[in-house]
Amino acid sequence: MDKKVLLIDDDESISWVITRALKTDGYAVTPVNNASDGIEALSAGYPLIILDLKLPDMDGLEVLKKVKEVSSESSVIIITAHGGMEETIEAIKIGAYDYLEKPFDIEELKILLEKAIKDKAREDEIIKLRQAVSSKYRAPSMIGTSAPMLTVFKTIGKVAPKDVTVLITGESGTGKELVAKAIHYNSPRTSGHFIALNSASIPRDLLEAELFGYEKGAFTGAVERKCGKLEAADGGTLFLDEIGEMAPGLQAKFLRVLEEHEVTPLGGNKPVRINVRIIGATNKDLEETVRKGSFREDLFYRFNVVQIKLPPLRDRREDILPLARHFIRLSEEQINTGPKELSKEVEDYLMEYGWPGNVRELENSVKRACLLSQGPVLKIEDFDLSRREVKSISGFLEEKLKGFMRGIKTFEEFNLYDTVISEVEKALISMVLRETKGNQIKASKLLGINRNTLRKKINELRIKWD
Repeated sequence: MDKKVLLIDDDESISWVITRALKTDGYAVTPVNNASDGIEALSAGYPLIILDLKLPDMDGLEVLKKVKEVSSESSVIIITAHGGMEETIEAIKIGAYDYLEKPFDIEELKILLEKAIKDKAREDEIIKLRQAVSSKYRAPSMIGTSAPMLTVFKTIGKVAPKDVTVLITGESGTGKELVAKAIHYNSPRTSGHFIALNSASIPRDLLEAELFGYEKGAFTGAVERKCGKLEAADGGTLFLDEIGEMAPGLQAKFLRVLEEHEVTPLGGNKPVRINVRIIGATNKDLEETVRKGSFREDLFYRFNVVQIKLPPLRDRREDILPLARHFIRLSEEQINTGPKELSKEVEDYLMEYGWPGNVRELENSVKRACLLSQGPVLKIEDFDLSRREVKSISGFLEEKLKGFMRGIKTFEEFNLYDTVISEVEKALISMVLRETKGNQIKASKLLGINRNTLRKKINELRIKWD
C-alpha cells in the first residue's frame, strides 16, 4: 500500500510534529490547514488521511463525508480533543478507520497507520481472491434420478439451510465438490463466496500457509502479507477436499478454527475472527485412518456432524445416459462441437462399462468423443477403443449369470448360492495358477489369501491348472 498521507489539521505545531515524525518512517506527508484545501487535495489520491474534527472553515464530519464520497477506499484516522463525544462515534459510523484523542503519543499514530495499511492489504487480497473464484464457482447442476442420488438430494435439502459442518465421502470422481456447491448455493450463505481447496494437491508444508495466510517476513519468500483461504471465505463457504491428507500438526490447528472461529496468519500474533462454513470431503475411510492414528478423532467428529455418502457411478447406472446427454449439451455450449446424439451401440457401451473414474471419467470420455466425432451421431470408434471390451466385474458376472439362469428349468431344491460361489472360486483360482505357472506363493499373493488357504481350496475344489 502507498504510504502517502494527507494531513488536515489547522494546528500548525501538531502538523509540524506529525509530518516530521512520519517522514522519518518513509511516509510522504502533505499537510493542509483547512477543509477546503484538504478536499481539493483528494484528487491526488491519498490512501491514508489524518483528519482533525475541529476545522476553521467546515465541520470535520462534513469533511469526512466528502472524503468518503470522493475517496471511499482511503483509511481516515480522526484526531480530536473531545474523545468520547457523540461526533467521534458518528465519525466511526460514517466510515472513519479509527480515532486518537489529543494529546496523543506519536508512536500511537504510527502503530495505527501501520495497522490501517495491513488491514487494507488484507481487504485487497480478499477482494482479489473472491474475484478470482467468482467466475469459476457457480451454482451447480446435478443430474440423477436413481434412488441413491435422490437420497443425496434429500440430505442436501435438509442440511443446506442449517449452518453445520458437513463431511462428503465417496470415490474420486463422484462429484463431491458439486454436492458442496449445491449446499452452499441453497444456504443463507449463497451471497457469500464458495472457495475450494484440495489438500492433496498442495505440498503439506505449504497447505498451512494457503489456509491461514501469512504476514510479511513470516518465512523466507514471504515478501508481503497474503490472505489465507479461510479468511477469504469469510461470510461464505470453504470446501476442503481430501481432508485426510492434512498433516497432524495442521489438524490440531484446524480443529481450533472449528472451535474458536478465528485464524492467526503465520508470523502474526493477532487472531482474526471469521464466519465461515466448512465442508470437508474425502475418498478415504476416515474412521479407519482414525483407528490407525493418522487422523485426529476429535477433528473427525467435528467434521462428521452430517455425512453425505456419494454412490459410485456403477451403483447408479440409470443415471449414466442422462449424464452423458448432459455432457453432450455442455460440449455443444463450451467447446462448440455442434449438436450430437448417442448411437444405440454407444448407449450399450456406456451402460456396460464399469466407470472406475466415475462421473469425471464419463464426462471426459463424452467430451473427447464429441471432439473426435465427424458427424452428429457419436459412434463407438469416437471413444477410447482400448476400453471398449472392459466391463466391471459385477457387470460381467451379472451378464454371465443371466445366461446361466435361463438354462435352469427349475429352482426346486437347487443349491444356487453354493454352486455359483464354488464355481467362481474354482475358475478364478485356476486362472491365477495358470498365470503364475503353478507358483502357489505368487498365486496366493495375487489372490490376497493365505498360502495354506489356497492349498485347502485346491484340494476341496479339485482344481487343476496344467
